[in-house]
Amino acid sequence: MKCFLKIFLIIMVLTSWSVANPCSKKDNDNSRISTIIVNNQPAPYRPSLRQGGVLFVEDPGNSLFGSVTKPDSLWESVLIEIYGDTNNYGWYGPILTFDEDGPSLGTMQDYDLVIWNTYDYWWDTVPALTDNDQNNIGTYLENGGMVWLIGQDLLDSDVPMSWMSDYFHLDSADQDYCDSIETIPLHGLAEIDSISFITICDYQLNNFWPDELIPDAQAHGVLEDTDSSKVIGILYPGTGNWISAFWTVDGRPDAAHWGNWIDMVYGMLGAFGYPGIVERSSQLPARKLQFHITPDPFVRSTTIKYTIPVAGNINLQVFDKIGQHIITLNDDYKHVGSYTNIWNGKDAKGMNVPNGIYFVRLTCGKFSTTAKLVVIR
Repeated sequence: MKCFLKIFLIIMVLTSWSVANPCSKKDNDNSRISTIIVNNQPAPYRPSLRQGGVLFVEDPGNSLFGSVTKPDSLWESVLIEIYGDTNNYGWYGPILTFDEDGPSLGTMQDYDLVIWNTYDYWWDTVPALTDNDQNNIGTYLENGGMVWLIGQDLLDSDVPMSWMSDYFHLDSADQDYCDSIETIPLHGLAEIDSISFITICDYQLNNFWPDELIPDAQAHGVLEDTDSSKVIGILYPGTGNWISAFWTVDGRPDAAHWGNWIDMVYGMLGAFGYPGIVERSSQLPARKLQFHITPDPFVRSTTIKYTIPVAGNINLQVFDKIGQHIITLNDDYKHVGSYTNIWNGKDAKGMNVPNGIYFVRLTCGKFSTTAKLVVIR
């Protein structure tokens, strides 16, 4: 059914072109999508001026697929907002030929993380990733690289499930659990828990055809469709040599949900260990790394609720008004999300602290914040 509907959509678009169209099956000797020559495209690779960081690969495989604007202005805006400047990350693409290879292994190895997006590209006999791409990605991961792979029809394009299992720890998938939908309500799980927004399809040819993903025992879900509770994004957190993630839905938010999508991308970068990221403006940490302490003042105990914007080691400590350490309430690794600790007004030796002003300090990676509270007996 899916193949029939998609072929129908392509036929509707292509029949409006000239009879001898290089993208039609009829005019293609080998009955495959052929190259559309697009003039005035930028160079396929724009390197970062700094080593490390992120390389984004825009790989729709053909000018019909993906966003109308190429290069993809939405992902450019995301990376510029997070990294601050186009010089702080690399960009490869757009790749507009179905059999064209992506970046070489050497190019990928100049970066800590590769975000590779095949968008809505599908063709049953032409994989979204060429054999060379599959080999390069596999070797890159085996040597300690990190890859966030996004492709709603990548599994439908004959990329081998065995390859997905080996490198992205995908056990199985239920392809196309929803047919041609325009919006999907997304909610983050695990490392990006508590972040939600609605993704709106702006692909020029297809709506969303999401796949449900079943990770193996070494991976876990990080993204779900809240309408169906289907997992549509998984993460292998790196118990071996590499970290990898695979999503079957791309974030394409409207203006109202732009900040939520930025938070989700930022959280995913945190799950990969913040590779090469420059410190963002203070708005996000101030909005996400904060306390809610109640009651304050308190007599017997107080509840400290806090939200962290990145995965990492959390250190929650109490100090007196002259800066002396009183007690450490939490010192362990936590994923992105909201947490609660209770302080019973005792110091590290189990003794009640005297009445007075105290300060709670929360540290999460490069971020930290402090709140005041009062003890009364």
